[in-house]
Amino acid sequence: MLKKGLLLASILVAQLSTSQDVSGIVYDAEARVSGVKVLNISKKILTKTNEQGEFQLKANIGDTLSFQSIFYKPIFSIVKPKYFEGTYVFELQKIINELDEVNVKGKTKEKLFGKAAFNANLKEIIAIDKKKEPQKYTPAPKYGLDFIYVAKLIGKLFKKKKVEIPNTLSYKQYELLFEKNNFFTKKMLTSDLNIPEKYHSLFYEFLEEKQIPESKLNYNQRLQLLNDFTTYSQEFLLIVEMAEEEVKNKN
Repeated sequence: MLKKGLLLASILVAQLSTSQDVSGIVYDAEARVSGVKVLNISKKILTKTNEQGEFQLKANIGDTLSFQSIFYKPIFSIVKPKYFEGTYVFELQKIINELDEVNVKGKTKEKLFGKAAFNANLKEIIAIDKKKEPQKYTPAPKYGLDFIYVAKLIGKLFKKKKVEIPNTLSYKQYELLFEKNNFFTKKMLTSDLNIPEKYHSLFYEFLEEKQIPESKLNYNQRLQLLNDFTTYSQEFLLIVEMAEEEVKNKN
């Protein structure tokens, strides 16, 4: 019994040593989603998305990932090579006043629990995935364009840098800056920098990749920081325009 346990442990260690990190961001139709449970079912590894909706998880190609949160429909995803090419975007769909259909006259349908329920759901999802591309059966986007698809296109520019510069502004700092600061406000972001509200989160992401020094938060450097925002907003809007155009052509 002990030998079998040691053998299983050694196999698990070998699998983990050859695994790669999946770096992802979880969105709903409007913004990032924090606190989502991300489980590698194949390897029994669990993590959660942070406040910025980001996560990292060890995986191999072909592993099954599940994403679950109380206010969202659970999804399952088979790991593909593109998941390791940078930061990959995953989409959750909100549950809004949905009730299970009840057949009063008919015989009560037998409920599945635990492993049986998961296997039934997974088989159905894989069958659908084999027949269709994911974007063809996602719900209609709230803003007229497929926000998640646009985010994926823009996200190609957000690959992890090989050399990260210390003491640069993070996504969370930009989010707090435009929420709390009296000079850099959300009104400035929308009216002066022309960033649509639905793209605020993506713009913070874009700025984070520019690695602007934290020192520019100092009061005496705020005009320099404003100049950075003005320059980068124009670049960002050009990227958004190209991404939206591609989505329109896709439809």
